[in-house]
Amino acid sequence: MARIASQSKGGYYPTPMEEIELILPHLKIQNTEEARIVNVYDPCCGEGEALKLMSQAIQNESEAEVVTYGVELEKGRAEVATNTLDHVLCEGYELVRTQNKFGAMWLNPPYDILFKERTELRFLRTLTSKSKNVLQQNGLLMFCIPQYVLKNCAMILSSRFRDVKVYRFTDANYPVYKQVVVFGRFLKPNAKEKKETNAMLKELAQVDPKEIPTLEEINEVFTIPANEESIEIFRAGTLNIEELVKDLEFSPVLDEFNKQVSSKKSRAIMKRPILPLKSTHAGVAVASGAIGGNLGNHIVTGVTKPKTSTQPMFDDSGKQYGEKRTMYYTSAVRVFTPAGIHELN
Repeated sequence: MARIASQSKGGYYPTPMEEIELILPHLKIQNTEEARIVNVYDPCCGEGEALKLMSQAIQNESEAEVVTYGVELEKGRAEVATNTLDHVLCEGYELVRTQNKFGAMWLNPPYDILFKERTELRFLRTLTSKSKNVLQQNGLLMFCIPQYVLKNCAMILSSRFRDVKVYRFTDANYPVYKQVVVFGRFLKPNAKEKKETNAMLKELAQVDPKEIPTLEEINEVFTIPANEESIEIFRAGTLNIEELVKDLEFSPVLDEFNKQVSSKKSRAIMKRPILPLKSTHAGVAVASGAIGGNLGNHIVTGVTKPKTSTQPMFDDSGKQYGEKRTMYYTSAVRVFTPAGIHELN
């Protein structure tokens, strides 16, 4: 019944705000002199409330500029989120085009099984893969999942993150869907740490919840790296007309297209020659289309035609045994006059 209820809501279960508030005092920006932008990301942002709370808490503790980015597949929630976050896309998380410049990611994916695989694992693997990774080096992951899903995600978490810590929801909210929050820094661990983290996560997936500390018991600081550059690309995978219009305003492609299809393209622009053209030069220029067109009472244009030459082939005794055919092209000048059409080779 729990899975049916989850599917009826699209797997959407927003994190209780009281649990988010317990995390906020432990989020700090790394002290840097040059990097002044902190990009935070939620690929399942819902109405954006969780990421908004986090960004406000981070902003209050630092002079850095905190910019929020959210992705939400359900149109109604995405529209609400646009009034909450700085940038929002109504799109599937796997189709978003962006950069690996995010200092922190809050990831609370749908709780479900798709094609015999946990949805939470699919989100984690994609968003931290070589082709789709969004976190900058040392970026903070905050991964909200049911406790029992830790075993499914243990391999990815232990091989791509360091300093992995796990805290569960408080007793007031844990019984609902038995959630925990995994904290980790996006940095490849050494072999020893990878092995230890993998074993720890698999063990925590099945222990008594009382053995896992709650978010109220966090006694450490989770640092978020800043960035020297802002996010330049944050786009939906599908064609968006509004985005296309903005792109064309700054892109040279439209101007180049207009040049190629306009009537001016048919008139080649040539610089004045240093010396007068001889008749042979003029013929070549006309035949190539560089000059010509309407010259008053006649029209001049260049024509290129394929031709074939045939040469007999002889053996050593002088007997012909075949022919050699060679195709080549010749240019000519075609003149249209009231008296008729003339072709000058």
